Amino acid sequence: MSRTSVASLLSAHLGVPTHAAGLVAARTFRSITVTYHRVRDAAWGWRPQGPYSSTSASAAPHAGVLFSAEGRPVPTATARPGHPAPLGLFLPPHAEQVLDWEDGSEVLAIWVPAPLLQEFTEGGMPDATVLYASPLTIGFRTFAQAVVRHADDGSSMSRYAIERLLAEMTFGSLVEQQSVETAQRPSSLIERARSVMLMRREDPAFSTPQLAAELHISPRQLQRAFARAGVTPGDLLRRMRVELAESMLRNPLYSGLTVDEVSRYAGFTSALQLRRALQAEGSPSPTELRRAESGAAG
Repeated sequence: MSRTSVASLLSAHLGVPTHAAGLVAARTFRSITVTYHRVRDAAWGWRPQGPYSSTSASAAPHAGVLFSAEGRPVPTATARPGHPAPLGLFLPPHAEQVLDWEDGSEVLAIWVPAPLLQEFTEGGMPDATVLYASPLTIGFRTFAQAVVRHADDGSSMSRYAIERLLAEMTFGSLVEQQSVETAQRPSSLIERARSVMLMRREDPAFSTPQLAAELHISPRQLQRAFARAGVTPGDLLRRMRVELAESMLRNPLYSGLTVDEVSRYAGFTSALQLRRALQAEGSPSPTELRRAESGAAG
């Protein structure tokens, strides 16, 4: 993303120009941009964005993950007894908030296009969420700091890998925070299983026994719970992988990837396994999905 595009991104979402936002550095990894700021004496006003209607990722509304430097308060976030310290803030495109950072605060922002995040959230968009300190959120902030400060653009595959990692860390932080917020009202087993599946679906080795182990139940208990819902965990996992593969095949951002590469990134062991899964779900073939996207773009 060019500096002009970054300026447009900041202006649209924060309501301030780059100099007022204290922009120090910006790096773009395919569709995700990471920016680093030393905030000047100007409040950021997060503005609600309209619905996504463009094939250009840079033109899409973005969600933002904002981390403050260590020891600095996070606007709108308050410490709670028994909770870790507030570390950051997730803001979806539809949020509206004033972010009154302390003058001189160092802020790290990860900008994720709404369509990319929705690949992980099954089309939905989480509400504004405070992200509390944990090994995951601290690691997320550290990783984003490292990539925005590194001067080497890397290969196209490394940029793709960084993009996916940043998107997965965003989603994982939200899932983790949701589990903290609902600790007093445990979610159903199916809901927890779906969250784990969404986080692990890109791993071809992830299977039903591993899902049961992560949920601390037996495979038989897991099968019974899903049977009551009229589906098997294996079928649901396959469906999630198919949805991810379809979104990648339809997205022009991934047109440079082969079908075999898309298969592996979506959690399948081969292009043949992907084709069989698409057929089982009644979906078009990879070639047909890409042809349809090319026709729509033209």
